[in-house]
Amino acid sequence: MNMKVTIELLEAGIYKDRCWQPAFKADKSQVCRVSPSYAAHLIKEKKAVLHSVTR
Repeated sequence: MNMKVTIELLEAGIYKDRCWQPAFKADKSQVCRVSPSYAAHLIKEKKAVLHSVTR
């Protein structure tokens, strides 16, 4: 099972969820799905807000 968290990014930039996955470029207010640990990291750094959790 691969849980994903939907977040809204608060800053434009280049993001990378996992070391084996490619980086992705995102604009401010873009909504994307990331791992729970990366979502927690971005939310703690005030770079994203939570939207939803899905399986």
